[in-house]
Amino acid sequence: MKRALLDALAARPGLSGVQVSYEMPQRALAGEAMWFGEDTETETGIPVMKAGTKHVDETYALPFVVQVLLTDGRDAEAADLRAAALLVEFQQALAENPRITPAIQWAELGGWSHHVGPIGDGSSRGSRFDVLVRVRARLSP
Repeated sequence: MKRALLDALAARPGLSGVQVSYEMPQRALAGEAMWFGEDTETETGIPVMKAGTKHVDETYALPFVVQVLLTDGRDAEAADLRAAALLVEFQQALAENPRITPAIQWAELGGWSHHVGPIGDGSSRGSRFDVLVRVRARLSP
């Protein structure tokens, strides 16, 4: 599911030039970047309790980060506007294809928190959305 979502995001024209990666880049973090966060939580259920092989329904919250770092003198508003535009691209990718893979019943933006502030000496600005993607999947043997 994660790889399919990253591929869908990388193919979006509105995200051209944005660093889209599986985890936070440890080196060379771009000014505009997206990656999966940590600490996925899940709930699982077996629809029918009986002997034998079963389908398992799973719902989980997948963390994802959308971040903009401006080091060219632009202000906090510019960072916020660009981060919001990237968040809209992310949201549209899910809206246009909520199934992502055959095992996924749906994936949707479940919510976000927004973090802003100066970086370094105060001349640079950052804007970051920590997003939760709610996913419902049916796992089959």
